[in-house]
Amino acid sequence: MYKIRKSGWISLVLQASVAALLCACGGANDRVSSNAPQALASNPPPAPAPAKATAFSTSPAPQILFTDTLSGPTTGGENNNGAYLSIFGKNFGAASDLGTNTKVYIGDNEVANYRYLGNAKSSAKTGLQQITVQVGSLGSAPAGAALPVKIVSNGTSSNTDNSFTPSSGRILFVSLSGSDTSAVANNIAKPWRSLQNMSTLKGAYFAMQAGDQIVIRGGAWHDTNGQDKTWMRFGSGIYARNGSPSAWIHVTAYPGPVNGNTIEDVHYTTPAGASGGIAGPWSAIAGSSGEYISVSNLRMDIAGGANRDAAPINFQYTAGPWRVVNNELGPWVAGNSATLNAAGVSGHGNGNKVLGNNIHDIAGTSELQNHGIYADTTAQNWEVAYNWIHNITGGSAVQFNDNEGGAGSVTLPHGGIWQGFTGIRIHHNWLENAAKYGINFNDQGSTHKGTYEAQSWNNVITGTKLYPIRINSTATIQNMWFAYNTVYNAMTGASGNKAYIMDEGFGSGAGIRNKFYNNIFAFGPNTQPGTTWLFDYSTPSTTTSYDFKQNLYFSNGQTVSLPGILGDNLAISGNPQFKNASAGDYTLQATSPAVDAATPPGLFAVDDDIVNTSRPQGSSKDIGALELSGATVPIPTPLNGMCGSANGQSFSAAPSSQLCSSGIASLVSFTGNTWTWSCAGNNGGTTASCSANLASNPDPSTPPSVRQQYSGVITAGTSRHQLSSSVSAGNWILVTVGVNNNALGVSGTLSDNQGHADISSFTALGRIYVDGMGTDLYAAKATTSGAYTLTVGIPNQGSIHIVEIQNADAVNLLDVPLATSSGPRFASTALSSPTQTSTRANDLVLALVDLGIGNAIPFSPTGAWQLVSPEAGTYITSRIYEQRPNATGAFGISGTVGGSGAGYPGWEAALIVIKGQ
Repeated sequence: MYKIRKSGWISLVLQASVAALLCACGGANDRVSSNAPQALASNPPPAPAPAKATAFSTSPAPQILFTDTLSGPTTGGENNNGAYLSIFGKNFGAASDLGTNTKVYIGDNEVANYRYLGNAKSSAKTGLQQITVQVGSLGSAPAGAALPVKIVSNGTSSNTDNSFTPSSGRILFVSLSGSDTSAVANNIAKPWRSLQNMSTLKGAYFAMQAGDQIVIRGGAWHDTNGQDKTWMRFGSGIYARNGSPSAWIHVTAYPGPVNGNTIEDVHYTTPAGASGGIAGPWSAIAGSSGEYISVSNLRMDIAGGANRDAAPINFQYTAGPWRVVNNELGPWVAGNSATLNAAGVSGHGNGNKVLGNNIHDIAGTSELQNHGIYADTTAQNWEVAYNWIHNITGGSAVQFNDNEGGAGSVTLPHGGIWQGFTGIRIHHNWLENAAKYGINFNDQGSTHKGTYEAQSWNNVITGTKLYPIRINSTATIQNMWFAYNTVYNAMTGASGNKAYIMDEGFGSGAGIRNKFYNNIFAFGPNTQPGTTWLFDYSTPSTTTSYDFKQNLYFSNGQTVSLPGILGDNLAISGNPQFKNASAGDYTLQATSPAVDAATPPGLFAVDDDIVNTSRPQGSSKDIGALELSGATVPIPTPLNGMCGSANGQSFSAAPSSQLCSSGIASLVSFTGNTWTWSCAGNNGGTTASCSANLASNPDPSTPPSVRQQYSGVITAGTSRHQLSSSVSAGNWILVTVGVNNNALGVSGTLSDNQGHADISSFTALGRIYVDGMGTDLYAAKATTSGAYTLTVGIPNQGSIHIVEIQNADAVNLLDVPLATSSGPRFASTALSSPTQTSTRANDLVLALVDLGIGNAIPFSPTGAWQLVSPEAGTYITSRIYEQRPNATGAFGISGTVGGSGAGYPGWEAALIVIKGQ
């Protein structure tokens, strides 16, 4: 019979009264949640409580679940009104209510102004809303004192257990139109150009300090001049940067003008050969840099051919904590990357929180080691919540992997032994379509000590190729608890062992107490035949070590062992009766056997569901991630990808516009005589394949050519270099600077007499590096006809080439990105660079070949290469060769190194394809 839900004004009044009584008793601070899962008396000590998920979600009262940062300055920045703060939750009202019917208070003071009210980046599945404000002076609140954050919507107040702490920091603006030499803190009209520029040791990174907020203006960002070819990476020594518990460093997008209701789109793409977006410190400096960092409101993706760990946000070896909030991370295109083993968010650390992100389309290689979220050795007290993680074709949706086998033995950055993945809280996530697992805990099988402790609740897991839940641990103490999750249509790929839960380590033992209560385990139309509920791969589990209680099991017509074999004597077998499973709606129908079926005491307290509906809505809680109520899972309309007007046309260069009329365009690739790309649909929509032809492009009468060249020696300190003849306005000037021990990109200056005042004024083409010898390549347009003089400041000796190029494309010097290679000292066999591609028959191809320290080291190139710029001096052998392929397609450079082979420390080469008109 139909189950009757409590409803009506009496119930609402009662709930509101109870809420008022709770509020009257005093709010907790932002690290306590009254209805977050709490361990029972016999449970292990609970981790720090997760983000707030308040009760009574049927009430119209606004619910604050979390904020992007926990602190910020209350002065400086726009109109001296301090930091921007983004708040996430439910029942905030409409955009038109912001500042009138919906207001924000911090402490007893209303914020200075309002910027945005609308959907958060994961709202398609979580229903989250976002409010962004500028905090203002807050009544001159003192720095260091946490103040409660409150939203009042239509006269009803929210919970107040999230806080904001005023700090003494500043606002540092960063813009594509900024300048690293004239930027001024707190001045939006004088932004920095770079987040971090290791070439000049300038950019916002070098100015920032604890408590600062780095605000990035919108636009298409591609910078790779941060540490280790990133956008920004936390460094060592005098270049270390840290926040503090009461003064976080916060990197965020500019939220647009007051009442504009449009957050600027900060879109960072990691190019091929680069190492990702924002990264923490390397292992040798763990514990000294990159702590108390928050990153929010950005859009970050990765081009094909990026480096193996080029995660958009990579904690690396931080000691923590970090907050990664409301970012769109993906797609990550694999391209020709040989190995990819990172994630949309990855790394180490204590206390990291990954909240409300849209992580999608993370591709990988055949190793399947590129994930949605990846936590490594030393990760503990992590919270992964309110994320939409989908289409992870490179690996698992969420993975905790003790890659170093360090549980119970590895020393933490600030001392003490890392016991293992403890204090892990995974909740309110939508995990959809992964090439491997949904939630995976793994070690290297050699630990045999340590502790794994995690609680996972209110998650939807669907469409995993392999096991939706995997525990592969040899830790001797395991408390891995799963409650109120919905797992449907998983285990869809071929595998020798097929199961919804894989026990692949120590399945039993005195300290192993893994539990699965009140979950829905439902096979779908794509679940592989032969799938079981639980598979013991090695040490067999027992009904004590793997404890199942009152789960709902649905085999969807397959023959599978009854759940009684699991020891689940309260099991429910039957169709969960989702409202519309084929459309991704897993809410329950009123007749579902899961409704009101979670009758015994729960594994731990779960007082809401995945969309924050309070539990119970009836006589008892419902089994699974969704409580039956008036609230439903947001189901966005599928949008099919469709090719744009560029499809079917002919282009002499890769098309860059009109690629898709709907959907998300992939990178454009070139094979044979065809440009190809795809337009990926959204929300389950289809993907369209698109193509264009290579246009015939006969050589013009004036193809690009080298007009003049100069080669010289760089001396320690400042040196000046001049072309022998006047340059012509509009011609390109190519500059290569090679320095032993200290490449220009690490520490140095570069300027010319035609208005290019610093390195940031030049176009950085790329860098090659081999064991201490580095060469940087730059380009600039001659602004006037006349003499051309270049000034270089560098601490060491080196070599320089200056090449004037005429008749090249007026907009882009390069036809395709630089291709680089390097090799060892004493190499005498063929030298070759990666295969490069020319897309125009009239392209000019230059090859920079550095043969290391040594005087005139012989090199005999194979083929039609002609020397155009010889080495200068006797210190470094550096030459530039040229050829004109007179055809499109692939080519490379190879040759033989004479004498005793390449000098110290080895050879390096770069292929430079100059674009014809």
